[in-house]
Amino acid sequence: MNLKPFISLLVLILFFLPKQVIAQSEYLTYIVKDTMPVNFDNIYSISQATIIPFTETIVIGNSVLTKNDYRFSYNAGTFFLSDSLPYSIFDTLTVTYQALNIGLLKEYKKRELVVKYDVVTGDTIRVVSSEAGGFSPESIFGPGIEKSGTIVRGFTVGSTKDFTLNSGLRLQLSGRLSEDIEIVAALTDENTPIQPEGNTERLEELDKVFIQIKHPNAVGTFGDYQIQRRESEFGVLDRKLQGLMGEFSYEENKGFISVAGSRGKFNSNIFNGVEGVQGPYRLSGINNEREIIIIAGTERVYLDGILMKRGEANDYVIDYSNSQITFTPNKLITSAGRITVDFEYSDRRYNRNFFGTGGETQFFNNNFSLKVQYMREGDDQDAPIDISLSDEDKDALSQAGDDRSKASKSGVSLAIPDSLGVIKGAYMKVDTLINNRSYTYYFYAPGDSTSIYNVSFTFVGEGLGDYIKESLGNYKFAGIGLGSYLPITYLPLPELKQIGNIVLSLTPFEDVSLSLEYAGSLWDKNRFSDLNDGDNYGYARNIFLKVNPRKIEIGNLSLGKIGLSYKDRFIQDKFTSADRLNEIEFNRNYNVSNSEQPQDEELREISLNLIPVDELSISSTAGLLRRGDDFKSDRYNNILKFSDLKNYNVDYNLDYVKSKNLSLSSNWFRQTGNAYYQLWKLTPGVDFLAENRKDKTTGSDSLLSGSLKYSDVGPYLKLTDFYGLNVTLKYSIRDDYLPLDGIMFKQSKAQTQFYEVNYSGIKEINSTLNFTYRNKKYTDLFKQQGFLNTETILIRSQNKIRPAESVDGDFYYEVSTQKSAKLEKVFVRVEEGTGNYKYLVDLNNDGIADENEFEPTVYDGDYIQVTIPTDELFPVIDLKTSTRWKIKYGELFASSSALSKILNPFSSETFWRVEENSREEDYKKIYLLQFSSFQNEDKTITGSNYVQQDLFLFENDQEFSMRFRFTQRKSLNQFSGGVERAYNRERSVRIRFKMIKEMNNQTDIANISDNVAAPVSSNRRRTTSGNNITTDFSYRPERNIEVGLKLKAGSTEDVLPEKPTTIDLNSEALRFNLSFAGTGRLRIELERTELIANTIENYIPFELTGGNLVGKNYYWRLNFDYRLSGNLQSTVSYDGRLQGSGKAVHTARAEVRAYF
Repeated sequence: MNLKPFISLLVLILFFLPKQVIAQSEYLTYIVKDTMPVNFDNIYSISQATIIPFTETIVIGNSVLTKNDYRFSYNAGTFFLSDSLPYSIFDTLTVTYQALNIGLLKEYKKRELVVKYDVVTGDTIRVVSSEAGGFSPESIFGPGIEKSGTIVRGFTVGSTKDFTLNSGLRLQLSGRLSEDIEIVAALTDENTPIQPEGNTERLEELDKVFIQIKHPNAVGTFGDYQIQRRESEFGVLDRKLQGLMGEFSYEENKGFISVAGSRGKFNSNIFNGVEGVQGPYRLSGINNEREIIIIAGTERVYLDGILMKRGEANDYVIDYSNSQITFTPNKLITSAGRITVDFEYSDRRYNRNFFGTGGETQFFNNNFSLKVQYMREGDDQDAPIDISLSDEDKDALSQAGDDRSKASKSGVSLAIPDSLGVIKGAYMKVDTLINNRSYTYYFYAPGDSTSIYNVSFTFVGEGLGDYIKESLGNYKFAGIGLGSYLPITYLPLPELKQIGNIVLSLTPFEDVSLSLEYAGSLWDKNRFSDLNDGDNYGYARNIFLKVNPRKIEIGNLSLGKIGLSYKDRFIQDKFTSADRLNEIEFNRNYNVSNSEQPQDEELREISLNLIPVDELSISSTAGLLRRGDDFKSDRYNNILKFSDLKNYNVDYNLDYVKSKNLSLSSNWFRQTGNAYYQLWKLTPGVDFLAENRKDKTTGSDSLLSGSLKYSDVGPYLKLTDFYGLNVTLKYSIRDDYLPLDGIMFKQSKAQTQFYEVNYSGIKEINSTLNFTYRNKKYTDLFKQQGFLNTETILIRSQNKIRPAESVDGDFYYEVSTQKSAKLEKVFVRVEEGTGNYKYLVDLNNDGIADENEFEPTVYDGDYIQVTIPTDELFPVIDLKTSTRWKIKYGELFASSSALSKILNPFSSETFWRVEENSREEDYKKIYLLQFSSFQNEDKTITGSNYVQQDLFLFENDQEFSMRFRFTQRKSLNQFSGGVERAYNRERSVRIRFKMIKEMNNQTDIANISDNVAAPVSSNRRRTTSGNNITTDFSYRPERNIEVGLKLKAGSTEDVLPEKPTTIDLNSEALRFNLSFAGTGRLRIELERTELIANTIENYIPFELTGGNLVGKNYYWRLNFDYRLSGNLQSTVSYDGRLQGSGKAVHTARAEVRAYF
């Protein structure tokens, strides 16, 4: 096979490796021997351009030359003999040297000047001859490779910035290197992990880097990849990894090996939904950790055992950084909804390593197979990430064994004195009596002279702590056992899991298979400690027999098809798995509590599948589950399906579970059913759900609290593809019963209406509507127990309407009931110059960086502002609606009419968006858009109302056009520090006209009001209004030259201070643009901006100055872009500024970017 393209690719990758790696890789070099005669010109060229300096040996005749006998130019690949060296013109030179094996030619050319004989003139002429093999991406990668990407090299230097090298590589490849080898690669040298947003079905993982090489018998993957192994009962594995994986297959044998760093840990959260709350639902780590990051794309979300789809248009969205999941209006969440989320997460405690390998071989015509798999995953106790372990911490971990509670320490520490010896902490210690017992707690009071402590708190679970979280760093004592946090710090236990399994599979007869599996695991829960290691090992085994459905005939009588399966599984209590072991609803199927401690488990199941005719199938399963000596459960399940797969369908599932745990006995009867029949384009049907669970203690008839009973009947009707119209209507009634004092009583009645309409019958309209309304009413008896009636409304409507060519509009409306939290502003430090805030000083001398101590900035910011949700959640109704309309008035009438001619210059665009997240209990005030109830400080969490109206005159006309604009935004936000209400209004006119052929002008006249009402401690408070005019002249004497002059003048007043602040502005900017026929552009700008203030005693908001200082501000900028070749772009920029009486600041950047 042709290896040249593969070698070329390898060279490109090695080109970006450190030089030390290349120097140490001997297999990348080879020996070259060139022979050439002595010539009169005394200049000799070697054949290879990649010579390694000082590796050459030159022999003339039989004499080996020394370094003084010649001069070698390694860049040019030439050498000269010394004039003092004696030699003959008839001698021969032999040059031996080492060269890099990277296949670079000495020269690349597209054309060459050659001398040819011209038969017409009878003389020689010089002509241009085209040459193949010029330097291009094809010469590097080969012709069969699809590629795209960039390589960037550059630097930045400035008077406030050290010299910094900028380097970047982003490259995507796919294609065949040869007949047998295929490559897929995504390469980058950037180290900026980017979490994708979890609101789309398909994620764009921008930081995924890998190379995958495929061969008919092998696949090698280097970088980021996902390993998925689901070929046995105990060998289930699904991980996102970073490292290397190789897979091979040859005839009846195949295997894999994986060596990588594990990005996270596996965990599963199981919980019930909250009536009328679509979310957000917070996910937690194995030990209830809150500060976790979900690994993007690893989550699997199940509702009532059914796998959900991610995406705003599907079932749920997820916030990976805040580990929160919210269901869309497409999926109604109720208190009976069973939610299970499997995911991987990172807690950034220790680096994690992974090793896995496995193989499979077949014998006897594939009737016998042997599978082996081993997996090792664990924390590196010597490589902590976001923690620092002292010797005392490590000693505590070594003495803790497997007990996490013993690996903890106090979160209270005495604050470190400042340079003056003053101790400034955030908490003071308070001694008190609670229930006649002395108790000490800590009170958040930064700035108080008695606050000498800093305290770290840890989430320990709802109702298990003494403190609640008010905001970041602010925890409040709520009472013993009335909170979720404690002033302790848990030391993370580094763990190690090793799991291996072996599977024997036999097919002794056709349609008969037998599988025997044995698995063992080692789980060291604390690698720092040898204590409690005696229970690390556990094992499991499984026997599975399956007989595929086969026809059974007795004489001429056919009994249809009959199939059989039998499963016998044992799991020791110490055995652990790498991933989910059981099916999603396993615990429910056998009435197992999710919180039960691991015990030896034995499971036996036998299933019989009967298919008397193709339209009918009956499946019956009997199972028994034993856990330890106390728990046993027997299950009987029957599934009937009757369908022709086209016109009618009947599904019925009957499930009975009888279980006993010590003195608790339970009988659980469950039914589900669905039936429909298609008539023309109509499909009437009905769904049915019913359960009756009775939990009792031995010898008692009283029902326990775990008992329940309900029935849910939901008839529906579907209309399919009726002239582009699809409609689904469903109405369901659910009656719930719960025990009180041992007797079952009716708890509630819930009525749910569901409507779905989709229409795309004509091109002018495309519309979708999903509407769900649920009303749950409790009986008087349960109202006395504190239950309240609930109402749930879920609406999503998307519409695109184009009734005429001149009118184009869309309308979006979404309403859902959920829970929401107040937001908290947090300032995160970043590299200087990349932020938009800077820290001023500790204004109140409390040692805490408060919001009013940060100031917006344009140039030298080293902080960014983010908002995070607080812990307390409130039930809310969430509304999002918007509409946009574009109208061309002249086209509404016939082109020949007088109205069309009069209105033809006019067009308009209207945009309106309303968002409201409110605690309003009367939902109809929100979803019916009663705006008097919007942005209420007592009810609204976040709300905004934005309208923009543009009226155009001669829109897009190059000679003359006008735009009249009105925008208004009202907003209210509940932050942890208080309520912030904002109002912004702009009224403006824009005039564009061509003065002469070479000169244009754009003039903007604007009146702007900008008001923010915020807590007194905030520096965002302002009440400003102003007028300004901006005119921009553009002169083009030639097509490639543009000279511009921009003038701006205005005045803005802030009337919030007792003495209003007035800022007068005048600004002049001159620019010059020069284009180079599609190859480059030069832009030079000079700007002067002057701010005149009537007072300097007031605090001047950033919005008044726009980042300028009061006084004169000068800016100068130069940008030069030039395309060196079709795939090579260079950029040079320089900017400087002089603000007020400060020093001039200079910044220069240069960059070269190569495109593939």
